[in-house]
Amino acid sequence: MPRVLRQCIPLIALGMGVLFFSAISAPLSALTTCGPVTVNAPSGGASQAAIESGVCDQVNSKFQTAGMSQVLSYMAQAYAMASVGTVADYGSNMHVFSLGVATTAGVSGIGVPTSAGDVSALQNRISAVTVPDFGVGAGFNATFGISLRHINFRRWGWFDLKRLNIYVAGSVLPTLSFADYSLSAASGSLYLQYKILPFKKIPWGLLTWGGLDVGMGYTYSTMSATVASTSQITSINFTTSGQNVTYNPAGSVGLTLRTHTMPIELSTNFSLFYFLTLVAGAAADFHLYSAATMNAAVSGAVAVGGTSTASDYANFSINNTASITNVGFRAFFGPQFNIWKIRVYALVHLSTNQNFATTVGARFSW
Repeated sequence: MPRVLRQCIPLIALGMGVLFFSAISAPLSALTTCGPVTVNAPSGGASQAAIESGVCDQVNSKFQTAGMSQVLSYMAQAYAMASVGTVADYGSNMHVFSLGVATTAGVSGIGVPTSAGDVSALQNRISAVTVPDFGVGAGFNATFGISLRHINFRRWGWFDLKRLNIYVAGSVLPTLSFADYSLSAASGSLYLQYKILPFKKIPWGLLTWGGLDVGMGYTYSTMSATVASTSQITSINFTTSGQNVTYNPAGSVGLTLRTHTMPIELSTNFSLFYFLTLVAGAAADFHLYSAATMNAAVSGAVAVGGTSTASDYANFSINNTASITNVGFRAFFGPQFNIWKIRVYALVHLSTNQNFATTVGARFSW
């Protein structure tokens, strides 16, 4: 064999190896993985990489897969805020008992809207995604309260049982299903409220000070929400590199929220002409354990230019939990309208960790 040919054999072998490696690696490099999302769109041809990157971006935006831990932390905080304000009576100074219902909606991860533009931007932010990039939570309770004022208890030093109010509250929502959605929830609360300073009437009866109350309670609540479909749970359409891309995934996305909260509250109220009462208070909320868990399994065909093959697909799965165990400090205030023994009220709750909530309710207080 000529010497020149012998010298070229290693180079020829190396070149054939490079070509062989490129041939077998080309299909592998085409498949794109971004976080939990896997995308393959060979029908895109020369635009395959751009299409797969676009699908990844769209899925990350719709389902928040890139920042799921932060979103779940917001969800846990919002649901913890939703557990406050629905149990105790802060403005009625009941004499015997009270019966009421109330609901609280909490939000975490967004600023308080202060204008119509802020509200519009928030609406667009909510409608633009399947899973929001902030936390929301809601709680509901039916409450029964009893005052020990008219029971002949013996006083022990400074402690007087006649100044104690006891509240129990709870709610149960069996699994409710509609279309592709299902929802279930349950909660239970116990709350003790002690009047440190008695209420006083200002001369002429124009103004009544409700005194000063200290309260402590415990609330457990849980909620599960799921969307599941074997055909389509959302629709993603976009154009990239001149190609129209459609992704209509099926599967399920489930969210479970759970909270154990112990609030310690200080509150007072002022009544004007009996009809209007203004309530204000401060609280330390001990979040013994609050958590949000997301479970998702989503997959579907990717259609490029209206066509799709078995090799064009995108899928992802998530099993993620975020929890909080901390102390949050909160201020709350709002009006109460008194119509005979009926009390209709609203409270705004603002926390130091930039969460806020709103409570609305009504009670019959005797």
